[in-house]
Amino acid sequence: MSFSPEWLTLRAPFDTKARDTELARSFVAALPSAPLIVDLGAGTGANALALAALLPQARFRLVDNDPALLDIARTRLRAETVQADLTGDLSSSLDGADALSASALMDLVSASWFEALAAQAAKRRLPLLFPLNVDGRHALTPSDRDDAAVFAAFARDQRRDKGFGPALGPEAPRHMLERLIAFGARVSLAPSDWQVSGDERAMLTAFVDGVAEAAGRTETAATGWHKRRQTLIADGALSLSVGHQDLLALW
Repeated sequence: MSFSPEWLTLRAPFDTKARDTELARSFVAALPSAPLIVDLGAGTGANALALAALLPQARFRLVDNDPALLDIARTRLRAETVQADLTGDLSSSLDGADALSASALMDLVSASWFEALAAQAAKRRLPLLFPLNVDGRHALTPSDRDDAAVFAAFARDQRRDKGFGPALGPEAPRHMLERLIAFGARVSLAPSDWQVSGDERAMLTAFVDGVAEAAGRTETAATGWHKRRQTLIADGALSLSVGHQDLLALW
């Protein structure tokens, strides 16, 4: 599993605006004065940068399987970087950690992978902050007759194996909430939806193209839907909201 730097750069401002600041502040308040925060699937370091803005004295261990993304992260903040296959044993990556975070990752992993991670976090009593997990809500304005069929096919595709086993997809927030409570955590969820206006054509195009490609694997209506959405984007007449949830777990 990896993402292009271009996609991560494109989504970054929408992620920044969407993050729930109250959950992030509660996470930071639960940490020691100079904590070591392990950031899984760190990419180019955007999540660590957001947390560093709230806690400048924090130390970060950025874990990702893509060395090129970690190279970019090292130019953006001072941090320890670990190139590791996230599907493997993460015990050594968590050694010495005071907290654990991962942005836009948990909807890609499987239930069994999350169970193993949650068990390690519970054993170590690590505060957890998992921002920007998709929850299956999409609102495009104006609506289209094929929205329901296309997004149902898109949701099925989100549950495909992304390298961790069958992905949680839009069930990730609910599943994490239930399993972490079962491990004894106090869990909070907060919406962190992307809001994309009609003049933000690059993001609209990337999102619509991605949905059409994924949904088109099983839904024939995706082709016509895609063409109609492209026309609206070109006219500046389409806007979009994409549902996400941030999760905080404390012990």
